[in-house]
Amino acid sequence: MSFFPRALKFILAQQRGLSHSQGSVIQRRYADLPAGKNTLHSAIYDSPESGATPIVFLHGMSPLGISDPRQVRAVQALVRAGFRVICPEIPAIRNLHIEAGSITVFIAALKNILADTKLAPAGKIALFAPSFSGAICLKAAADAGLADKISAACAMGSLAGIRGSMEYLFLSAEADAYARFIVLANYLPLVKKYAALGRVFAAMAQDNWSENAAENPLMPDIRKTGYTQEALRKIKPVQRKQAERLRDDSTFRAEVFAELLPFMEKEITAYDVLSVAPEIAAPVFLLHGADDNVIPPQESVQLAGRLQKNRLVISPFVGHGDSKVSISRIPDVFRLINGFAWYFRQIGA
Repeated sequence: MSFFPRALKFILAQQRGLSHSQGSVIQRRYADLPAGKNTLHSAIYDSPESGATPIVFLHGMSPLGISDPRQVRAVQALVRAGFRVICPEIPAIRNLHIEAGSITVFIAALKNILADTKLAPAGKIALFAPSFSGAICLKAAADAGLADKISAACAMGSLAGIRGSMEYLFLSAEADAYARFIVLANYLPLVKKYAALGRVFAAMAQDNWSENAAENPLMPDIRKTGYTQEALRKIKPVQRKQAERLRDDSTFRAEVFAELLPFMEKEITAYDVLSVAPEIAAPVFLLHGADDNVIPPQESVQLAGRLQKNRLVISPFVGHGDSKVSISRIPDVFRLINGFAWYFRQIGA
């Protein structure tokens, strides 16, 4: 199968899902894959058409991890396009924790996958990840021990440096609330006077996630949660006032951001993709939503200027689920398909 039809098949399968007959040819099994001192619960997807170079798909910050139906649909679509897909689950990411150690764990998992000739018979792997996890994949692609083993990487809505993205989430009125709540939940506990608020924003993140998931037809079993009010009741009135100001007042968030910034340095350094981008030898497909309100598309533009070999596509079809095709948008459709065709071609090269 040539690469343009494979890309088209992938996009159509992701948009429409699989029919019963199509789904029956996809085999899924679970395994515990070693990752240094850790063992990662993982899903491995195959079909009779799967090639010798697997795609390692790193999940995003969803409480469902590798079981999130949106990821499962994307993975199944990749399998329909002719790839084995390996999905390791990193507990820190599933639990919405921003940790430098997740990069180390992922790199260790990739090295163990490459050492397993049954999983990676060609001695090569490709990478695929959305958002925050896209940065982890790109950091892995820059690792000296993996540089010649990664055939291609796809980073969807990735960041170039975590500091700029965190600043955007703190200060912009247009920024995604779920992502903002995650950042606040991670870093407020590091400052004593805000420590009690970490649990409140973790509850806000869970409630926000469940509210959006409950409206997604792919997730009919998800019900809205109501953890925020309970968390607010457990803190003092002055702390409740702080939580409300952090949620609603961008000026106050800017003040708090300045206080939290010194505690972010470890992750800011670890997730600085821009500085290692020139060391990434693998071709990288950068796909970003034109209206992404979690990580601005300018992040991928910056990365494209530093990478040795890349294809950059900024598309209105990514990030907001807009699947309408009009005459004016046909060029965007072809750029999207050609982008994935380019990525698949690099894997097969």
